[in-house]
Amino acid sequence: MKARRNDGAATIAVLVLMVLLAASAGGGALILGGTLARERRSVDGYSLRRALEGEGQRIAAVLAADPTPQADSPADPVWAAVGAPGLADATDSLKDVSSALNPNWVQKNVLTKTGLKDLLKDTGSTDILQQRRADQGFFTDITAAYGDLFIEGALEKYCTPYGYPNINVTDEFALRKLYALRTGAEAAADVFHSKIQGLLIAQRILKPEQLRDFLGLDYDALYPVMNVEPTMNVHYVAPRILDALLGYPELKVPHAQATAQAILDARLTREISEADLHRMIGAADNNRIYQYLGVTTWFWKITVKHPSAVLDMVIARIPGAPDAKPRFTVVEERYARQ
Repeated sequence: MKARRNDGAATIAVLVLMVLLAASAGGGALILGGTLARERRSVDGYSLRRALEGEGQRIAAVLAADPTPQADSPADPVWAAVGAPGLADATDSLKDVSSALNPNWVQKNVLTKTGLKDLLKDTGSTDILQQRRADQGFFTDITAAYGDLFIEGALEKYCTPYGYPNINVTDEFALRKLYALRTGAEAAADVFHSKIQGLLIAQRILKPEQLRDFLGLDYDALYPVMNVEPTMNVHYVAPRILDALLGYPELKVPHAQATAQAILDARLTREISEADLHRMIGAADNNRIYQYLGVTTWFWKITVKHPSAVLDMVIARIPGAPDAKPRFTVVEERYARQ
């Protein structure tokens, strides 16, 4: 596949998202984004929006105070907070929006060598997908960007535009493109691509403690957008994706089908820790399956509905030390009067 020079076609929205994520690495626990300029024309509208935002921030604060912060599951206190709104006449909902396939980052083999190939319109779709990302960049509107490559309903059910690119399981050309976008250095992006190819040839997993040295002088421009965190939370990933990843032939996970069912059964009744997950999967610790499957959710969508308005707020968890307190930032906010 050829990788063409950046033509500036990457969407503004995703670039803004990446800037927010990078800027928030040293920031506080929660940063409220968005503008209220249009709503200031109406005191009532402004006050209602602020009230809904306050309710969204309340949910985010409960997420940040999780007593088991390294695993996100239906057993967490946040679900009780969602079920008991703090704003009169409001209803809250919360959804993991990152534990799915991200067509901006996914490797071709994951789609062609697993049962996920049935989500594609034809076998040539992955080549088009890979080239389109190299030519045009990445998109938040994945239906408009990639809808011609997937069968009807697949993107909505199994895919997401939200999620960090894990260096260990992201398409090499997508990583090169992202490097060039973040740094503006095409020549350096080629060097970086060579380093990624070296990892692939050696079948080496990049570890968190090696990330700073690997990214070198461009670490601050690339992290935390690029990282080596497991991309999907087994508590919320769709069974079809879970089955496909565990059964991915290249990963050689033992007893894949039985393991998938064991995870699905366990997540109904308890929280699965990272140690639990490793015991259940039974593969070596350096197996790439643990780069796909983890127990942490990286992007959440909080929805606050009121008879007069609805607010959608997408928040991102900022990667950090394993024992660090979770930190979140708002990366997208949509407000509509009803």
